[in-house]
Amino acid sequence: FQSEQQGRTMLLSLLHIGLAARCRTRPPTMQASGLEAERNKATARRGVMERSFLQPGTALVALEQKRAANPIGFGAKAAAAQVKKKKKTRTKGSRARPLSALATELKASGVVRIDGALSPALVEELREFVDAERVQATADVKAGRCDQKARFADLVLLDKRCDLLLPLHGPPIAALQELLGEGSVLGPLLQEVVGEAGVLQELACLTSEPGSAQQPLHPDTPWTPIPSAYTAFIALQDVDVEMGPTLYLPGTQTKEAHTSFFGGDLSLGNAGVSGVRRPPIPEEFLRSREVKLGLLKAGDLALYNQQTLHCGSANESRDKVRRQFYISMKNPLAQSKLCASLRPAFRNKLTLGAMKDELAALNGRRTRVDEGGGRGLFGKLDEVDALEVRDTEGAVQIRFGDEGSQLGSEYEII
Repeated sequence: FQSEQQGRTMLLSLLHIGLAARCRTRPPTMQASGLEAERNKATARRGVMERSFLQPGTALVALEQKRAANPIGFGAKAAAAQVKKKKKTRTKGSRARPLSALATELKASGVVRIDGALSPALVEELREFVDAERVQATADVKAGRCDQKARFADLVLLDKRCDLLLPLHGPPIAALQELLGEGSVLGPLLQEVVGEAGVLQELACLTSEPGSAQQPLHPDTPWTPIPSAYTAFIALQDVDVEMGPTLYLPGTQTKEAHTSFFGGDLSLGNAGVSGVRRPPIPEEFLRSREVKLGLLKAGDLALYNQQTLHCGSANESRDKVRRQFYISMKNPLAQSKLCASLRPAFRNKLTLGAMKDELAALNGRRTRVDEGGGRGLFGKLDEVDALEVRDTEGAVQIRFGDEGSQLGSEYEII
């Protein structure tokens, strides 16, 4: 018993150092120092210890859902104008429209599942695109053609994990169309919780390879009265238990749950953007919580309030890679500083309303040319992003997506 207690004390001392850092901490191309390696081991051991206190968990299940033929905020501009007109004519005593069943469940539990958000053909195409984009981004960074932070986000326990920032061309555009466009389920739900002024915060793909470790539980953002952001994780293949599904603790997006999780001191949740905390591990709190697992089929998604406690499980499979395409929308009223797994050229540039309008203008296509000869909102931002890529001589290489070509145009760097 004494040896076990001493081991736990040493572990908690390391965690006091290691977990005071942000949840996303290590660029993919950097080698961990000896101290960093020890911190990572302590973090992984904490994740395993926390998991031992939790219930085994059951699969997150989707509510019965209907796809709207013309959901509010995701049709043509005329529909949006009609909504605005209705807002103006509301009387002082009128009530706000009641929340949908999905929004009600999201408010109560902090996480919901939506089945079939992406079509099977697009899932396969997006998966292949992500793998190819990861190879290209890795090569660009290694050769010095692109900054690390312009292509990869940082993660807790990065070994055998990758957080790839995605461009605004090709399959990601088609995915946004199916996720947010007319007839979607996710689009109207995000409209309810963040509104048209909500800002795109993340567009990326998280990959977990065999051998990736159990992460510690964490909220992505500290508790605030108004939820800061919502994230949709979309599976790009079927996910089973041994592949390390995302683990959620429903109902832990509340002030009370965060206070208990952080050992009675809610301020510890503000130690970092991701809400990482110091010891001790709240054993009784963890034992009492319901556990839901993101055992999704390819194309299904889990949407969660970023204040909800969750973590990536260990991928214990022999040869199964888990890929999660994801988008996050920030509440325009949020006051917390948020991580942005988003290419720099896109940050604070896309609201939900603007994305809706652009998707309507694309009308199912992936590219368009506007009246002035431009490539539309997504295309213009993608052009700016392309300027991040330089050849070894310092000239800019432009890569545009759907054609997969590298144009010969070069721009002088001033």
